[in-house]
Amino acid sequence: MNVSVFKVIQVDGEIVRLIDEFNVNMEYYELLRERLKVKRVIGKNFVHVGEKYDGGYVMVDNFDTSGGGIAYSFGVDDYVSWDWEMTWRNYDIFMYDPTVDTLPAESDKFHFFKEGVFGVEVPEKSMHTLDYFIKRNGHENKSNMILKMDVEGAEWSFLSTVTSETLNQFDQMVFEFHDLTEPKDQSVMNATLACISKINRTHSLVHLHGNNWSKTLHLDNKILFPGALELTYVKTSNYELVDDENIYLPTPLDYPNNSKFPDIPLGYWNKKFNCVR
Repeated sequence: MNVSVFKVIQVDGEIVRLIDEFNVNMEYYELLRERLKVKRVIGKNFVHVGEKYDGGYVMVDNFDTSGGGIAYSFGVDDYVSWDWEMTWRNYDIFMYDPTVDTLPAESDKFHFFKEGVFGVEVPEKSMHTLDYFIKRNGHENKSNMILKMDVEGAEWSFLSTVTSETLNQFDQMVFEFHDLTEPKDQSVMNATLACISKINRTHSLVHLHGNNWSKTLHLDNKILFPGALELTYVKTSNYELVDDENIYLPTPLDYPNNSKFPDIPLGYWNKKFNCVR
């Protein structure tokens, strides 16, 4: 089926809409949406952690502040507002990014390493698995940790090899998924679906936000899929969760990643198609 792909950018102060068209595998996107159904959390509120726009995430307000929590933050760049606000909640933040030398802010709860996460060990490029970092930090027996990962596509390698036992150590996980609207062959589509199915074995998706820096697939006047998604997962066994087709996205806690343009109207995402309002 022929689907339009659009991205809105600003050039010399003028708004420009870039449009491309190509055939997509509609069955793949329906399967992807099915695996990304958003659950409603019972008895808990949401909170926006970090600055508005890029660098902040919507999470469930259920943090382990009593004895001091542990959070892993992969992909730091110049955005440490999420990490900073997590220190207010008494979390030690183990921060990793192979592309930066220093952080734009300091805290005694920041533990920064110029390294990155990947699905396999690549020590010559300072890339390691999450299990490697957990063991090195002495966190093998820790539970209810927090994971934040925005690693520009390396999340798929990570998810392809990480075990459910390792994921089960995290109460909440915040991801940015990339490259969702790029043309793919069947093996890549199958691998992507398998990665998301793996998360769903231990965690439930409770919030979803389209990154408006990315290209967006749309069919006629209906949003089909953003090229990048911000996702919040919670450990299923720790929460009361229900299905709900009436969850509307974005929520009042969401902000467009690119503040110059409107947020992506995902609408009633849990329904088959979402009409743009």
